[in-house]
Amino acid sequence: MKIVTVLENGETLPDRLASDIEVLDREYPDIDIEFVAMPGKFGPELIRELSDKWKIPINFMFIGSPGDHFPYRIEEMGGVRLII
Repeated sequence: MKIVTVLENGETLPDRLASDIEVLDREYPDIDIEFVAMPGKFGPELIRELSDKWKIPINFMFIGSPGDHFPYRIEEMGGVRLII
């Protein structure tokens, strides 16, 4: 499983995010959990790029519930699944 966070210019990781994901990885040894922090802009194009790069169908990808200022509709995200 890959947990990805996309950081736009000037953004930094929340203080404990990486260490919290390390705890999950240790807690569930049968699941390989990889944390990926990458610069960029999150949107449909990036989802397609990661799907191609990692050979993961978009409908096997999940995103957290977006906030009020998210510039895309879920339908525009190419079939990614929503975690509420």
